[in-house]
Amino acid sequence: MKKGTSVAAALLVLAMMVSFMAKPGQAITCQQVDVALSSCVSYLTGSTAEPSQGCCNGVSSIKQNTPTKTDRQTACQCVKDAASKISSLKDDAAQQLPAKCKLQINVPISKTVDCGR
Repeated sequence: MKKGTSVAAALLVLAMMVSFMAKPGQAITCQQVDVALSSCVSYLTGSTAEPSQGCCNGVSSIKQNTPTKTDRQTACQCVKDAASKISSLKDDAAQQLPAKCKLQINVPISKTVDCGR
């Protein structure tokens, strides 16, 4: 990979991370959740046995940006909606994702979870 290409890729990742960060007092959005979990699709569909570091960073970002119950419920519904669009998603892999990333997160990752609790 050429140096200019790697710099551009790094800047794109940085821009995505900055756009993901919720501002204080501002609720997390589904777009932010989608960006955070986009690199998890290969793990969630069984294409890879372990989540990537980028995937785990996204899970960590969701944890950091959902301090309130309302934020967690919003993120949960976003995850549930996104998961339902991935027909090959393995629900057991989704439920194991936080543990695989060595994180404890209060936002379940599943197609079938009740986000109102």
